Amino acid sequence: MNLCPWIALAAALPALLQAEADTAAPVKIEGISQAAVQNAFQILRSEYIRSGDLNFDELNRAALQGLLERLDLGAGLVRKIEAQRPDIPTGVIAEKLTPEIAFLRPQSFAPEEATQLLTKLREFAEAKVPNLILDLRSGAAPGDFEIAASMLEGFLPEGEVMFKLKQVGRESAQLFISHAKPLWTSPLLVLVDEDTSNLGEALAAVLQQRKQAIVLGSRTRGATVRYETRPLDDVWLMRYARAEMLLPDDTSLFEKGIRPDFSIDLPAGAKLALFSQDKRPQLKQTIFDQSRPRYNEAALVARKNPELEEYIRRSTGGPANMADSNTQAHDAVLQRAVDILVTRAHLDAVDLHWDARPGEAPPTVRKATRAP
Repeated sequence: MNLCPWIALAAALPALLQAEADTAAPVKIEGISQAAVQNAFQILRSEYIRSGDLNFDELNRAALQGLLERLDLGAGLVRKIEAQRPDIPTGVIAEKLTPEIAFLRPQSFAPEEATQLLTKLREFAEAKVPNLILDLRSGAAPGDFEIAASMLEGFLPEGEVMFKLKQVGRESAQLFISHAKPLWTSPLLVLVDEDTSNLGEALAAVLQQRKQAIVLGSRTRGATVRYETRPLDDVWLMRYARAEMLLPDDTSLFEKGIRPDFSIDLPAGAKLALFSQDKRPQLKQTIFDQSRPRYNEAALVARKNPELEEYIRRSTGGPANMADSNTQAHDAVLQRAVDILVTRAHLDAVDLHWDARPGEAPPTVRKATRAP
């Protein structure tokens, strides 16, 4: 008996069942025996109302679709035109949010961005900026882990194992070791979310495990693998995981992701507005709220009443204030990161004694005595 068609049919069964069962609960294929799988396809090919549509070409496509759905982050199909199209800009965004807080965001994790990031780290360190926020939320395409290793050298001590890369077919893993002294040793916050690329996840995971950074944002996807791409035809490419990134203690994050130390969700619409290259606002505008205009001496001189104008707008269904009319998005994740650093600075500046210290003994009062 030729089993090849049945192997394809077995792999296609999840996709076919999902397409036909709109209201039924999903069937767990793991609990179905091989005999049940074969019987299911015999019934479908002979008694299904559109059994003629279940030719081997359609079943093969369904088999591939079902397999890719099972592999999830492990493999996927990519159109050649999409792989060649630049989706996001390149370069590292570097700013000072405040005199005490620096900000860095690699946008595409291109090879030149590693050098740019290290250069900015050196500049911030020489300027004695006390705090840094590293934003790894850019939706970059999968990249090479050599770039992540180059970026990590700006934070890790010389001679330390940063991470490993375990490839299929090789007994030993490739070690990535830091070869330079760290450029940044001050407080560090890292921002991540589900769009964080495989290289961004590598940076965040290493810094979090070493207790060198606090991670904020939402849980990452867990795509900590090196992808390889091969052409299938003139239109399609197959992108699949060829090697897995492991932490120094062999911890795997593949399909698990990074759990932030502080979970903060940012709505998809807000992030699209914040990260859009065409209409991307200034970073400071996304973290500082604009105060509502009040009726004061300046408004009196200008013969205006902002509070009355606001009341009229709200009465007619308009925005509460002019800041709302501009629909300026706010980066809640970045705001919380700034709040943490500002709060820490205030606590460090105040000489608080959290431990219960005994109070000073009251002075001894002696009763005056008359001279004899």
